[in-house]
Amino acid sequence: MQSTKGLALEVRLSAYLDGEVDEAERKELEQLVARDDEARLLLEMLKAGNAFGNKAFEEFLHDPVPLSLVRRIKQGPGVNPKAERVVNAAPRKAKTKLWPRALAASVVLLLVGGSTGYIIGKTSDDATRPMSVAAARTWLDDIADYHRIYSRQSAEHLVEVPASGDARIETWLTASVGVNFARPDLTARGLTFEGARLLVASGKPVAQLMYKNEDGDVFAICFLKSKPGTTDGKMTESMRDDIAMISWQKGAASYVVVGPSSDANLQQLADAVSTAI
Repeated sequence: MQSTKGLALEVRLSAYLDGEVDEAERKELEQLVARDDEARLLLEMLKAGNAFGNKAFEEFLHDPVPLSLVRRIKQGPGVNPKAERVVNAAPRKAKTKLWPRALAASVVLLLVGGSTGYIIGKTSDDATRPMSVAAARTWLDDIADYHRIYSRQSAEHLVEVPASGDARIETWLTASVGVNFARPDLTARGLTFEGARLLVASGKPVAQLMYKNEDGDVFAICFLKSKPGTTDGKMTESMRDDIAMISWQKGAASYVVVGPSSDANLQQLADAVSTAI
């Protein structure tokens, strides 16, 4: 233990509270507090600050470790936050501490207050920040997912009903989807009819007619029953990664021609289909 004589009274009283003064100085400080109202008031303030700081620090030690901190620790060299807290919470070795405990408590309260303020502020910001709404999926998204899977299947699994059953495909799909149609003959455009499938997109039955070109690329014509719109005949082109789609509405049905994004003649194909179907 070292003598604190000559230091500020708050430092001496802080050391006294920590039990870091020798017996002679302890008695001297107790006598000072007994006869000096100002010293007694300062000691009571230090005790109150000590108790409050210890309580706040103890609660801080038991707070859950933020996930962002855990991620940063995992990504680079650092200290296990739980292990670090155990060390900090362990009883301190007896050594001379000349900083007032009230100051330490103030620092802890500043940290806790700052963290709380940040959390409250961030929560408030999050509450007032406009929510980013993900774009709603459409039936075209479902069709693109189907096409990406089925276009990679072998010939025997490419379609549900092969082209050999052409006579009943129109009857089957018309009854299932509720849309009358005529199967387009796209032989002149280098496409061979492979057969048909029945899909579900946006919770509705969808007819799918499958074609292949000489290179083995798969093209599809899909359609479903929909509400009559004001955009009849207007074609819209869209991309889904490596898949190109040209869609339009006609009467009470919506149509889309699907093919590889590398095909330069998809628009002409869509024009031919819209006329023939």
